[in-house]
Amino acid sequence: MYSKFKKKDKVIVYGLGENEGKFYKNVLGTVIERDPYFKDFHIRFKNGTDDWFTEEFLKKPYQKENKKGN
Repeated sequence: MYSKFKKKDKVIVYGLGENEGKFYKNVLGTVIERDPYFKDFHIRFKNGTDDWFTEEFLKKPYQKENKKGN
């Protein structure tokens, strides 16, 4: 199965990190690696910190959300 995010891709994080349990709200980061067993992503931020996230908390910049309209 292919990954939605590749190494060195820029992503926007919106959710809980697994290391410290800190909540990140629309923070830009870079994918360092993907864990093939747990299927989560190691993300590094501009301030030098890093954390692990599942794919549900990540999105690509400029990606539109799927909203159903009437």
